[in-house]
Amino acid sequence: MREVPLAEHLQLTAQSVEANLGHGDQVGAPRPIDHTAAFRSRRAAVAAGEELTRAGYRVDGVYRRLATVWLEFSAMTAVDHATAAAFTREVVGIIGRHGGRYDGWGGFLVPGEDTSSTS
Repeated sequence: MREVPLAEHLQLTAQSVEANLGHGDQVGAPRPIDHTAAFRSRRAAVAAGEELTRAGYRVDGVYRRLATVWLEFSAMTAVDHATAAAFTREVVGIIGRHGGRYDGWGGFLVPGEDTSSTS
């Protein structure tokens, strides 16, 4: 598995936040954020999942697809620049300690308040 440098993950995270802002997302509002990571072995994925659970994430699944074991996990969080960069640093570190490759995060947009009047 090709190791992706943290700086590249942080750049992709910043681009995702900017894209969300461009769609009118209220990035400071918490919402469920899903993450995925790839591992060579189930043992490594499970160990990473245990560490992620201790860090406050919820493990949503571990499954094998071809020669890769995928770990899906999630957390309720905002996705503003500072918060997204912080969780990216955290999960990349945890996954890296277990020999995995972080595949990224995603979630639904939180729309702004509709201030239009119908009267």
